[in-house]
Amino acid sequence: MPIWKKTFLALVGLLQILIGILVILHTYYFDLSEIYALNQWLSDTESGQLALLTSQVFIILVGLVFLGIALFSHRTSNQLVIFKDHTNQLMIDRSAVERNLRLALSKEYEIANIDIKLKLLRNKRQAKVKITGNLINESDLDDLEKNISKTIQDNLEQVLNIGVKHLTLKLSPYSDGDKVTVI
Repeated sequence: MPIWKKTFLALVGLLQILIGILVILHTYYFDLSEIYALNQWLSDTESGQLALLTSQVFIILVGLVFLGIALFSHRTSNQLVIFKDHTNQLMIDRSAVERNLRLALSKEYEIANIDIKLKLLRNKRQAKVKITGNLINESDLDDLEKNISKTIQDNLEQVLNIGVKHLTLKLSPYSDGDKVTVI
């Protein structure tokens, strides 16, 4: 998420939290008959007070969600700088990394319908990888998963200089009649 979006979400979240707290404090610690003269329902009835309290609690919760998203979401990108010196930098695109992994897996292992979802974490120069596919030949699944995860980590770290933060591998057996994507 770009920094300006995170800043905007943080400001909106803080503003909503502040307004919600001020309205709740104002509602329960001041005389409402002068303030809400036009709308007696809010000031005189218990259901009006409950509606006002509910709306303000909702605004506070939305503000907390916005603030949480702004503070704790990872900065992802479609491009990642993999090498940088004083005057030059080398960037790689997310789709290029996905194609590289797809080719490496299709050459080494008998996996069909390989689908790779990749998130590049800009600040940490790492990636979150989720791979799904169909096994053509059934073999020892635990060893195969270890070998595939090692291949992916080696490919990203040694070839592209990208660390692996999280790897999810989901392989299912191939059954007759399934469509196969040819790479």
